[in-house]
Formats: sequence, structure tokens, C-alpha cells
Amino acid sequence: MQLGIIGLPQSGKTTIFNALTKSAAKVGDFSSGPAVHIGVVKVPDPRLDFLTEMYNPKKKVPATITYVDIGGMARGASSSGGLGAEFLTQMHKVEAAILVLRDFDSAAGPASPADDYQTVFTELILSDLAMIERRIERVKVDQRKNKRPDLERELQVLEKCRQQLEAERPVRTLGLAADESRRLRSFQLLTEKPLMLVLNHAEAADCRPRTRELAELTGGDPFTLCGPIEMDIAQMPDDEAKGFLEELKIDEPALFRMIRQSYRMLGKICFFTVGEDECRAWTITDGTKAPQAAGTIHSDMERGFIRAEVVHYGHLAAAGSFAKAREQGHVRLEGKEYEVKDGDVINVKFNV
Repeated sequence: MQLGIIGLPQSGKTTIFNALTKSAAKVGDFSSGPAVHIGVVKVPDPRLDFLTEMYNPKKKVPATITYVDIGGMARGASSSGGLGAEFLTQMHKVEAAILVLRDFDSAAGPASPADDYQTVFTELILSDLAMIERRIERVKVDQRKNKRPDLERELQVLEKCRQQLEAERPVRTLGLAADESRRLRSFQLLTEKPLMLVLNHAEAADCRPRTRELAELTGGDPFTLCGPIEMDIAQMPDDEAKGFLEELKIDEPALFRMIRQSYRMLGKICFFTVGEDECRAWTITDGTKAPQAAGTIHSDMERGFIRAEVVHYGHLAAAGSFAKAREQGHVRLEGKEYEVKDGDVINVKFNV
């Protein structure tokens, strides 16, 4: 799972990257340059913590998310050579984007997150439109040489995308069929990727007016946080951070919620495996069937899948052990058509 953090210079995206990843990347100086920072985040999950206490394994392995702080975005990029090769290369690698919008006055000028959103959105639209138009011309040339049905179907999808982009709407809202989406996969269109908006506001600021403005403009609720405070919390020792949060009467860092939102945005869930050797969280796409979920553990498990013993975390935690959960009738045997649910604890039976 890999997400890219983007934004205009001085939006605070590197500050938020540091907060998410507990990194110490230099902020402010490179924000419009080609530099890229990559950090891997251990996903906080109290369910895994509880299971680890229950089993006392040799190793606890949380799920992880990779966040990429992508440099290279600047105002007017489309009129000065495009978004840049490094920016596009990194964006093509990520599954979704997090757009950081500045809601504090700075040397870059007064805060105007709605205008900044429109600036970035326009750049993404124009980048995709240029790519689609180049591909349409190429397909038309190929069609003149060979009237293949697959070229005609691809051209139909490309024309749909061009009309969508010319109307200043992202490709992800087009509602393409699965076959149509597959035809676009190699292009990695920027506006096809899910997008999370993060409103980075000043400390103690009332960000509700701008949150409403962005919601009306984009049709979604932006995530709000104060980047410097979140970065400070991330750099504190755990005990100190806990005391700081209690003093502010905050249950958890905003970034924990942001990580969960990343999962929801991408339609991802976690299941668990437990035992004396390790307790581990595994990330899969919601709707994944048991054999494919087992394949994330090891390919042999998918190839030789027989069945899975499944108990939901809530039932296992209440029972206190796998054996007691089985006695209480909460452990089920599931076959190849079972869709794994978030929080399932699974023991895979296989033979190769």
C-alpha cells in the first residue's frame, strides 16, 4: 500500500510526511524541486496489540503503509513543460494521493485552500488530458493500418476520458466498467487515483468555514489537522506524547485517523494470524476471498488451499483463547468462496 503526498510549495506536506513517518526530512527548502522522501509507517492497531498480549509471541508484525513525499509540483507547471518527469514517475507508482492544502498565512501569501485545490486539480487534469490525447492520436494511426476491434474499444474508452477531462471532472468519477478500467491501467492516470484532501491549519484556528468551502467545491469532506503539532507529537517519546494528548484532551493523534482513512479510501482491510511465533496483521482488498488472502501469507497457501478456520477478533478477544472461542461456537470452517472480513483471525489449512 503506497500513497503519495502532494501539494504546492509551503503547504506543509513535508511536515505532514514527517509526522506520519516519524522522519526528520528537511522542510521548506526543496518543496518545488525534484526531491522525494519515502517512509514506511507501522499501522497502529489496538486489535493486534491485544492479540499480542494474549499470545505473547516471539514477534509482533503490524501492517505497514508507505508514504511518499513527492516534490516537483508548482503553480503553472502545465504551461512550462508539464508536471515533470520525477513527479509523474512517483505518482504513477502510488495507489492514491494525499493533497495537502495550506490553511495558514505564510511567505507564499494569505491562505486560500480552495484556490490552491483548484490550481492543483487543474494541473492534474491537464496532465491526464495531454496523455489521453497523445494516445488517441496513436490509436488512430494504428487503426488506419489495421482495423482491429480491440483498438476500436480502446478508442471508445479514451474518448470517454477525454470528454470527462475536458469537462474538468476526474476520471475516477466516470464510473467505468471493469473492462474499461483495465484498458487504462497502463496509463496510471493521475485523476483516476483516489484523492484525500488534508487541510493543514494553524494552531487553534477555526478551520470550519474553509472546510465547508472545500466540501462544497469538491463534494467530499477534507481531513483537518495542524501539521506542526502532529509532527511534534510524532517526535516525542511515547509516554510524553500520551501525556501531551491527555493535556489537550485528545484521544489519539490526528494522523492515526488519517492512516485509517487511507485504508478506507483504498478499500483495504486487515486480517490477523496468531501463534507463539508471531502475531501479524495482513492488508488485503475488501472482498478478497480466502485462498487469495492466504496467498498474501505465502503463495503455497493459495495454491494448496483446503479451508480456513476463522474467528472474528471481537469473539476471540471476548473468549480469551482460540480453544474457548471454538467451544462457544465462534470458530468457523470456511471454504474457497469465503470473503475475508476486517478483523478476521485466520488459521489456513493447506496441502502442496
